[in-house]
Amino acid sequence: MLWSEVRQLFPNQFVLVEELKSHYENNKLHVEEVAVVRPIQDAKEAWKELFAASNGRFVYHTSNEKIIIEVRNKPMIRRFYNHES
Repeated sequence: MLWSEVRQLFPNQFVLVEELKSHYENNKLHVEEVAVVRPIQDAKEAWKELFAASNGRFVYHTSNEKIIIEVRNKPMIRRFYNHES
């Protein structure tokens, strides 16, 4: 389903969706098609679902015209060990 269709069906609310079609452009993920898992009525519940989401699922608000997510690379953690002889 296109995001514009989701916005019409569930105006001004959070929805739990699964990404179906997307592309990367300038370190941003542009999601084109999604499958609606379910609408979420309460903002508190939306936070819980957001942190529990996995496997391409995420929570987004339909007030946004497009789904564009900034992708941040996690820097490698370097540890320096002080070896004394």
